[in-house]
Amino acid sequence: MKSLKQYWLVVTIFLIVVLFVLFRSFSRHDFRYDAARWAGPSVTGANIITEEHISALHGEILLISLGNQATVTDQLKDKTMTVNPESILEKGNLSVIRKNKGSVILFSDDSSVSARVWMVLSEMGMQNIYILHDEENQVYEK
Repeated sequence: MKSLKQYWLVVTIFLIVVLFVLFRSFSRHDFRYDAARWAGPSVTGANIITEEHISALHGEILLISLGNQATVTDQLKDKTMTVNPESILEKGNLSVIRKNKGSVILFSDDSSVSARVWMVLSEMGMQNIYILHDEENQVYEK
């Protein structure tokens, strides 16, 4: 009993950690990773948008060019931000995306680059993120 009094702080911290581990193990919504839910729009094709449908989106539209090769029409150039795909998770880029009050549209010459960036951003909990579908260069099946 004397040694228990001596280590009361260690025992208390240990019990708190055990409680958090048990809570995480048995809780369905608080700590669990749910990749199937975040990837759902990519399975149904709901994350893909064409240039004609951009005007139907509500709020501010932010276009993110993932690389230097992709081109958009002149009417969309003033809303476009060019970002290197590897630096999308930098603090400045993430803050611009999070502060946008509308949809974020990703586009690149390589559709896999846009899809990978979309998946990373959607798994971070960001919503209203779309991939621009270029009918001339890319083929998507819905």
